[in-house]
Amino acid sequence: MAENEIITQEDPQMQLFSQLMEGTLKKLERYCNTARPVLNGEVYLSGEEVCAQLRLSTRTLQEYRNAGTLPFYKIGGKILYKQSDIHAMLERHYNPIPKKLQ
Repeated sequence: MAENEIITQEDPQMQLFSQLMEGTLKKLERYCNTARPVLNGEVYLSGEEVCAQLRLSTRTLQEYRNAGTLPFYKIGGKILYKQSDIHAMLERHYNPIPKKLQ
């Protein structure tokens, strides 16, 4: 590239740079839409997010709360769940398939 060369949008290098930047922006937008804020190393989920992840109805999630199956926080009218508590609940209720006797 010459010292006094003018770079335009039609320049192949500029077009490649523009494409790379657009791809990076799209990836960043996807990350921002799915990233969860972490508080003290813990991710907190809303009831809607828990229902979507576990494919539960809101009524089933309420039954889990009422039965003490899944711990939760209630702040005002908002209910939050620790992601680690959800993983722990799933592990507690895991029923492996018994190995066949040989």
